[in-house]
Amino acid sequence: MKKLILIGLLFALITSADAQREFKGGIMAGGVTSQISGDGLGGWDKFGFTAGAWVNAPLTDKMGLNVGLKYITKGSRTEQDTLTFNSFGFYLNYIDVPMLLSFDIQKKQSKFTVSVGPYIGILLKQEIRINGASYDVIPAFKKQDIGGQLGFAWWPTEKLFFEFDIASSILPTRPAPAVVNKNSYYEQGNYNQVLQLVLGLRFGGDTKSE
Repeated sequence: MKKLILIGLLFALITSADAQREFKGGIMAGGVTSQISGDGLGGWDKFGFTAGAWVNAPLTDKMGLNVGLKYITKGSRTEQDTLTFNSFGFYLNYIDVPMLLSFDIQKKQSKFTVSVGPYIGILLKQEIRINGASYDVIPAFKKQDIGGQLGFAWWPTEKLFFEFDIASSILPTRPAPAVVNKNSYYEQGNYNQVLQLVLGLRFGGDTKSE
């Protein structure tokens, strides 16, 4: 809880400081598909959602610093067996704080933004679901998820954008249940991997004409 309060205060401070300059920020929401590297399940079969807010502090006419605060579901699951109808999955809920450098690209009447940088995730809830029943995760996932994110946004208007993001843990989020090759990066533990497609709305700070 203390970490969430600190993250909220940091987000509010950045918003307040940015508002004194050229405020750019907004809200976003969308769908998520995820998997966990190293869990032995494989496939992008775990679907969920994300929603949150972001602010942008302009550094130059083309470059800025984006800080977000969003709720996001992660994890992995197997497809339901067509013979036994058994199902298994890891269900993880996080608050993520991405801190990204953004670069605007103007192409005729269209604007695109590329963003890249690290994120910090705080785990809110974790569980295993087997055939609809909930069980504790052993060994448990760590409270933090530290990783990197790459995003591509298209702005059909000055206020509206569609964004596709790729995110992956850099440090293991969970100890590996079994290690065969100690020198293998992916056998050091489990890593969250997420694909996100979101719709965003920007408030304030009209885009400068090119």
